[in-house]
Amino acid sequence: MQITGGKDRGRKINPVKNPAIRPTKAVLREALFSVLGPQCCLGKDVVDFFAGSGIMTIEAMSRGAASAYSIDIDSNSCALIRANFDLLKVPSDAKVLQMSVNLAISKLASYDLQFDIIFLDPPYCSPQLGIDAIELSVASGLLKPEAVIIFEHRSKTAIPDCKSMTIWKQKRYGQSMLSFYRF
Repeated sequence: MQITGGKDRGRKINPVKNPAIRPTKAVLREALFSVLGPQCCLGKDVVDFFAGSGIMTIEAMSRGAASAYSIDIDSNSCALIRANFDLLKVPSDAKVLQMSVNLAISKLASYDLQFDIIFLDPPYCSPQLGIDAIELSVASGLLKPEAVIIFEHRSKTAIPDCKSMTIWKQKRYGQSMLSFYRF
């Protein structure tokens, strides 16, 4: 896997060895950041729920994010993310939390943290987890004004309605879909 933009563009990171982890493909990452714009992460606070490989956090930090959190419940995923942070000398403003997304939302909210960008990439078989994370993030006050949530899901899966936010753009790439929500 290789970083697609920012100061670390072209650098390779340690690959995911677990076949159950599905890192966001380079073409999706490029499309996502193209939609958001060239300065989308500059000075922004970002959180990556269901982080898996952590590639979205790494891409955001490479593009100038002020802070970023990678959240995943899997210990091997978190170890891989930390190893890649070390490899790239990612600043200490990037953190890895090994816990469920629901627990992480509660913990981040208890610290009065808010985010400009949230990446969501739950297991394709469980799109409701993504919608639940959106609703809980809104209810917990995690979103700054004008915040954006990007939800990656299977393109053929109808995602449940979200009461708190609306989709303003969708991009399909093969079996994957990016849904962009605005607060």
